[in-house]
Amino acid sequence: MPVFTKLYCALTFLILCNLSIPQNNEGPFKKLYDNHGFIVSFIFYSEGDGEKNNGVVIYLENKNEYDILFKFALIFRAVNIDREKLTTGTLKAKEKRTGSNDGLFFIPFKDGRSLSEVGITNVRVSKTK
Repeated sequence: MPVFTKLYCALTFLILCNLSIPQNNEGPFKKLYDNHGFIVSFIFYSEGDGEKNNGVVIYLENKNEYDILFKFALIFRAVNIDREKLTTGTLKAKEKRTGSNDGLFFIPFKDGRSLSEVGITNVRVSKTK
């Protein structure tokens, strides 16, 4: 990989990690949402597929003493294009979940575009019955 490409990826990673969202959580994951005991965080990979496409891993945590249902839309932004991914599911009390085995790994742009922002919208959380 050319030096310029590596530098560009490193700068993109730093921007995503340090400028997007104020951080209060521990570890490499960056918080997107934290409300009513439900936390959604992400980590960015410049070569998510082992090649040129960026990847994002989502981390979910239920800090409540009860099971929850959740629904939200992830927004992935690159120059001149946005992608939205609806995510739904359940989490047991105190459960944490992340990674591709749980459907929480995304490569939003498979044409080599650089991911510039990750966001979340339309978050719905409710106690299971």
